[in-house]
Amino acid sequence: MKQNNDIEQVISIASSYFAISTEDISDDSAVLILKDREKADLETFRKFLTKIEKLGFTAFTGNEYSYRIYVSRKSYGSKKSLFSKRIKLVLFLLSIITVFYAGYSYQVSFTGETSVVYNISYVFVFFVSPIFSIILFREVGRYIAFKTEGMHYSLPILIPDPIGLGTMGSIISQSQPFLSKRSMLKSGLYPLILGFSFSTLFLIIGLFLIPSSSHLLIPVNSPVTKLSLPIIFSLIFFRFTPETVALNLLSYAGWVGIVINAFNAFPLGYLDGGLIFSSLEPDYSKIASYVSIIVIAGLSFIYPSWFIILVFAIVLGIQGPTPLYALKSLSRKSRLAIVLSVFFVVAGMAPIPVHIVPTNFDMHMNQNTYLLTNGSRENLTLNISLTDSSSSIIVPAFNINPAIPFTVFSNSPSIYPGKTSSFLLALSTYSINTTGIHNYSISAYSGTSVIKCTFMIMEINSSTDLSFSNSNPLIRNGKPGTPVNVTFLYSSIGEENITLYSIAPNTFNYTIKLENLTLAYTGSGEILSRSFSANSGVPIYISLLSYEKVKDWEIVAMVHNFDGAVAIVTLT
Repeated sequence: MKQNNDIEQVISIASSYFAISTEDISDDSAVLILKDREKADLETFRKFLTKIEKLGFTAFTGNEYSYRIYVSRKSYGSKKSLFSKRIKLVLFLLSIITVFYAGYSYQVSFTGETSVVYNISYVFVFFVSPIFSIILFREVGRYIAFKTEGMHYSLPILIPDPIGLGTMGSIISQSQPFLSKRSMLKSGLYPLILGFSFSTLFLIIGLFLIPSSSHLLIPVNSPVTKLSLPIIFSLIFFRFTPETVALNLLSYAGWVGIVINAFNAFPLGYLDGGLIFSSLEPDYSKIASYVSIIVIAGLSFIYPSWFIILVFAIVLGIQGPTPLYALKSLSRKSRLAIVLSVFFVVAGMAPIPVHIVPTNFDMHMNQNTYLLTNGSRENLTLNISLTDSSSSIIVPAFNINPAIPFTVFSNSPSIYPGKTSSFLLALSTYSINTTGIHNYSISAYSGTSVIKCTFMIMEINSSTDLSFSNSNPLIRNGKPGTPVNVTFLYSSIGEENITLYSIAPNTFNYTIKLENLTLAYTGSGEILSRSFSANSGVPIYISLLSYEKVKDWEIVAMVHNFDGAVAIVTLT
C-alpha cells in the first residue's frame, strides 16, 4: 500500500510542474505524457527531479522528439563500482611512480647529471609537478562544469603508462547520471580547454624561461631521439616525418600534457570528446566511438601506450552517456564544441609521440691510462673515436664520472652513417689534488644508446731518490726495432719495493727485459711483472723494445706512497 502511495505522490508532484497524463503505472514506475512539452524546460525538470529523489525515485525523458517522462524507483544494489576509491588510489600512486620514472630517465639522459638527489628533486619540480598540475587543471574544469550544473563531482581515474609518457592522463569516473546535454558538453569541453592551455603554458615557459638545449647545440643528450610533430604542424608545413628535438624537462612535461589531452578529445565513450559528441550528436555517438576504437587500436600497433587508454575507455563504456533530460537539443553555437574537440585532436595528437630509435655506434679510446706528476694542473687530453653504425646521423654528447670539467673539440661533431669522427676531450685536472690512482668512466650518449669506457689517471710525486739513467724524468728518443736501454736506480738507504708501470696507447705492442725476464705486452696502464725489491745504489737494467712508432711512451717506477720516477720514450 505504501508503494502505491509513493508513486501517487510522485505523480502529484509531477502534476504541480507539468501538464501531464499518465500510462503504465505500477508500484515502482510510471510514464508521464506531456501535454505541453514547451513548458517542460530544464530548470523545471531539475526541480521536479530534486523533489522525487527525496522519495527514492528518479526520472528521465525521451529524446528531443519525445513527449514522455519516465519515472522509476531507484535501485540500491550492493554491487560495487569497478573503480572503487581504493582502486583509484592505487592507480594514482602507480601514476606517480610511472611519471617519475619517465621524467627521471629523460632527465638523466638529457643532462648527464650524476647526482641522484639533484635528479630526484629536479624531476619532481619540473616534470612530476607540472604533469599532475595539468591533470589537476583538467579536473578543475570538470569540477566547475559539475557544480554549475548542480551535479556531484567524483574523483577521476588516472591511467599510468609504464612504457611511454608516464601517464595517459585522467578519465571521468561519474556514478551520477548527467542531468542534461549541457552538463555533458561542459564536463567534456572545460577539461580539454584547460588541459590544452596549461600544457601549452608549461611548454612555453620551458622554452623561453629555463636554460635549454636545442638542436643548435652540440651537447644534447636525450632518451628520446625524435618527438613527433602534432598533426596540425604536419598539415601546415607538409612535414610528416618526426622532428629531432631535445626539449628541457619542463617543456617536455607540457608537450606530454598536450598529447594526452589530444587523445582525450577522441569521440569515444566517456572520454572528453565522447561526452561532447554524445551531447550534440547522440544518434551518431556509437558510430563515432567504434571509429575511434579502430583508429586507436591501429595506433596501438605502432605505439603500445595507446592500447592502455583504449582498454580503460572500453571498460567505462563504448556508448557515451545519455542525460536524464534530453527533450531539447543544444543551440547551433554549441556545435562549435565539436570543432574545438577536433582541433584539440589535430593540434596535439601525435600518432607516435616519442621515437626511441637506438642509434648504434662504437667508441674507441686511444689510451686508457694517463700520468700527472708533482700535482701539475696541466690539461690531459682524451682521444676518442666514435663510429656510427646506424642508418641516421648522430650528434654525441659526453659525461665523465666522477665529475671533472672538460671541453670537447671536434672537426665533425655530427657523425654520418658508416663514418668515424674523432673527439678530443681536454680535462681540467685541477680537481685532482691527491696522489694515487683515480678511476673514471666516460659515457658517450646518442639517443637511447649509451656506451661507457673506463680510464685511469695516475698522479705521482717526482722523487729525488728514484731515477732512470740518473734523470727524473728521463727523456729518450729511439727508433722502432732498436732497443732503448735505461737504468733504474734507488739511491736512498736500505731497500724498497718498486712497482713498474707502462703507459702507452691501447694498441701499442712492446717487450721489456727486466731482471733476466723478457715480458711482452699490449696496451696502456700495464703493471710490468710483479713488484721487485731495489737495493740502495744497485742499478737495475731495463731494455725497452717496440717495432711501432710511438710518442710519449711512459715508464713509471713507483713506491707505495706514490713517489716515483718517469722515463718518457719516443720512437720515430
